[in-house]
Amino acid sequence: MAWGKQGKLISALAALALVLSACAGGGAGEGAEPAPEETGGQATPPAAEEPAEEPALPEVELVWYYLESSPQSDLKSVQDAVNEYIKPKLNATVQLKPIPGGDYDQKMNTMLAANEAFDLMFTANWRFNYNDNAKKGAFMEIDDLLKEHGTGILASLPEFVWDDVRYEGKLYAVPNYQIAARAEGFSVQKRFADKYGLDPSEIKTYRDMEPFFEQIKQNEPGIVPFGINGDFNSMRSYGYGGSGAISFKLEDGKAKVVNRYATPEYEAHVRMAREWFEKGYINADAATLKNKADIEKTGVFASTFDYTMKPGGEANAKAGNGGHEVIYVPLVGTEYTGVQAALTAISRTSKNPERAMMFLNLVNTDPVLYNLLSFGIEGKHYDKVGDNTIAPKADGGYNPGMNWVMGDVTIGYLLEGQPADTWERTRTANETAEKSILYGFKFDSEAVKSESANIKAVEDEFRKVLETGSVDPDRYLPQFLDKLEKAGMSKLVEEQQKQVDAWLAANGQ
Repeated sequence: MAWGKQGKLISALAALALVLSACAGGGAGEGAEPAPEETGGQATPPAAEEPAEEPALPEVELVWYYLESSPQSDLKSVQDAVNEYIKPKLNATVQLKPIPGGDYDQKMNTMLAANEAFDLMFTANWRFNYNDNAKKGAFMEIDDLLKEHGTGILASLPEFVWDDVRYEGKLYAVPNYQIAARAEGFSVQKRFADKYGLDPSEIKTYRDMEPFFEQIKQNEPGIVPFGINGDFNSMRSYGYGGSGAISFKLEDGKAKVVNRYATPEYEAHVRMAREWFEKGYINADAATLKNKADIEKTGVFASTFDYTMKPGGEANAKAGNGGHEVIYVPLVGTEYTGVQAALTAISRTSKNPERAMMFLNLVNTDPVLYNLLSFGIEGKHYDKVGDNTIAPKADGGYNPGMNWVMGDVTIGYLLEGQPADTWERTRTANETAEKSILYGFKFDSEAVKSESANIKAVEDEFRKVLETGSVDPDRYLPQFLDKLEKAGMSKLVEEQQKQVDAWLAANGQ
């Protein structure tokens, strides 16, 4: 109750008390004014002053850059609906700025180099690298912002996820909470698996898929047996850990760091890819295709490779395969790999970091806002087919198929075909999956900064063409290895081995 109203009520009660007192034969006669001393020296007590209201938040516009699989023709109506929803809550609006994955790193680097003001951005351990860019100062440190404006996020996520995000003890991004326990293998359209008798239990290696590919090639005109765009090499399938140029293999309880590209397994892999490419199993534009999703959604890829195989992921894959159901064919079991695969950071150039954090807090805790961003508008972009299940409209103009880019997937809708317990299974998998011996290790590249940059440039030149089978490995793999060595690969391996040994010793390994 406001203080002014409270004061008036006190006055009214005091006057009523005096009237009742007079009626009972009290000190003042009927209708007489009370003496000053009867009310503390005043005829009526004064009303307390209304406290000054806190100043309203000034109106701001936020700018958010994130990945997209393909352009969404009706993005504007979604943005308008989002802004209509958040304006009364935050006195803010947001510009949604999706960028194709192949252009994302360059775009972000260019904007930050130019000190262009924007607020939010996607980052990960595989796209616009989180640790590297935290070190460069691309992101704002958010520990205090979380405590003040992100309490909903802090309360909703298990404590262990923050261990994945801390860089040198500080936080620079919010996890888009999703599956963090990953398997990997082939995603195959069910219509073709059924037609040609593909049994997932019989597929143990990459090579085991070859008879299926050959059947598709011979019998399905216009269908690509195996659709990729340069993302086809995982050393986990060959018993290695790590990522990027560096891999490790456990030997006698020790983690031996190696140049992945110089291993016999890598050579065998690129030779296999070359065979598949020459036989027509792999799409001819695999090395240059930027947005695989644009082609995949037409249903022409009989199979692709999936690096996550998340619970209920087949429904997402169905939506991305032109509405054709898919099955998973796992090659590698589940391992906890952390939450760095999808994060949202506040740019160091943001002029409104507090409001950006308020917005992030809402995105990750408010299902209405999260579902708007992820799936669009009910009746226009999707229909509800259950209490918490939707079916996207194929021609609705908004179906990004990338809810993990937006925020915490576990507060969102399920897609038709996803089991009702998908989010429960997701949380359980994250909490119970085994961790690598080097889980938690973060490489400090400062001592080999120039070597790392040079190696990245060499990788960009050779990896895609080799791993898609687009070029002859007899000719190009020796060139690749030679240029890597000249770029400083031996020094990088040596430095990482030193840090790995020290980290394992410090952690009782």
